[in-house]
Amino acid sequence: MNLNDRLQIEQIVKKSGSSFYWGMKLLPANKRRGMFAIYAFCREVDDIADSLTNSKALKEKKLGQWKKDIGKIFKRFSLDTCLKRELDYSIVNFKLQKKDFISIIDGMLMDVKQNIQFPSSKIFKLYCERVAVAVGYLSIKIFGINSKIGNNYAYELGMAFQITNIVRDFHEDLNNKRCYIPSEKLEKYGLKKDLKRLLNSPKIDLVLQEMLIIANKHFKKSDCFSKSLNKKKMVGSEIMKLFYKKIHSKMFRKKFDFKKKIKLSLFDKILIFFQFSFR
Repeated sequence: MNLNDRLQIEQIVKKSGSSFYWGMKLLPANKRRGMFAIYAFCREVDDIADSLTNSKALKEKKLGQWKKDIGKIFKRFSLDTCLKRELDYSIVNFKLQKKDFISIIDGMLMDVKQNIQFPSSKIFKLYCERVAVAVGYLSIKIFGINSKIGNNYAYELGMAFQITNIVRDFHEDLNNKRCYIPSEKLEKYGLKKDLKRLLNSPKIDLVLQEMLIIANKHFKKSDCFSKSLNKKKMVGSEIMKLFYKKIHSKMFRKKFDFKKKIKLSLFDKILIFFQFSFR
């Protein structure tokens, strides 16, 4: 084991400021290492897609290179960076599937090739499945759950997380000329597909609340599937679910300022850990 590689990846996760770091700290060392590698990979490709300085062509080239690199990692050669070596560790030790990594990259390419604005429900679902559900499928294998119910749980949780993210990041995405809200939702409330007008429309709250209702349904389905799974193996995902449910609760059925990004306070996180320890 290359201790330096592991520490470098852990620092990438820690510096991100994400609740993910603290959620995964409760995992056994080998699983925590596997999850940190997955997070660092997702951070890497997401940063490429969101770069404000690189051209569209360069972004596509870099993401295309990552597709090639994933292929090489699965063949166990060209492991020339700490991230690639840590991904190799995760792939080998937890029998991860190549298609899930490719799916995540394809999701990033959807953002790069054309800023997503008012997608159809079909495209919206595909995007969520690529950028979030695929991460869930990788994660559930690292947690040691290999079953259809486990995959169903990962699917519902991935959808819940991503939809919650989309509502939380709504204003930020508009500034980046993106809007992931399905066109059908806007049409339902008579809203025009106009990025600038959406900000000032009093009806946008109704749309965002409807999205949160959908996220809540996915959370509830994941809760149902979780009842049939090994609780000890689900520590990481259940902690993350509590984090996301808390973010969701700060917006759901509330008049919140979507121009200010909803975040968890240190007190929120401590309380969640306290509650989890007594479950």
